[in-house]
Amino acid sequence: MVTLARGSFSLDLGIVKLGADLTNEDRQCAWELYTEMSTRVSTIGKIADKECKDFEGELYIESLDSLYRFFQEARNIMRKFPVGRIKEEKNKSHLGAVISRCMDNVLRPFLEKWHVHYRHWWENESNPRKAPFERQNEYPKRDEFLKDWGDLKIIMREFQKEIIKVYSLVDITGKPDK
Repeated sequence: MVTLARGSFSLDLGIVKLGADLTNEDRQCAWELYTEMSTRVSTIGKIADKECKDFEGELYIESLDSLYRFFQEARNIMRKFPVGRIKEEKNKSHLGAVISRCMDNVLRPFLEKWHVHYRHWWENESNPRKAPFERQNEYPKRDEFLKDWGDLKIIMREFQKEIIKVYSLVDITGKPDK
């Protein structure tokens, strides 16, 4: 069982295949989650940035909103997962349960710590007359904020790789394996 930990986040990736042949429903749920992850810089970072430290060109307020929307989409995908076919002993390892652990241990702690705090600063304390990228660089907790976000992105990349492997998905990101 793989457990990823980075900074204050950890995620147990105990995903198992659900029988010899995955159904189309299983793979469709995995594909939907993969699509949501792979199309959001806020979730997995930039393809060429192996350490997830490059936030250039990213407007934090919009990326935070994108990350929150990903949380909502992941919850919707979790609802669709065909849990009725899964035997009781495997419930802790199916995709829906892993999505829940991801939300509880990675996404929710990050959003609780940073989303409201940053939004409050952006809307009430920052200088709206400055250019957006200049303005966001003045966030007093910027270094800690971006470090936590980079950690989140690295964990989400590993989660993405595991989904590709377990559910036999095509990796459309074009990113190098190593």
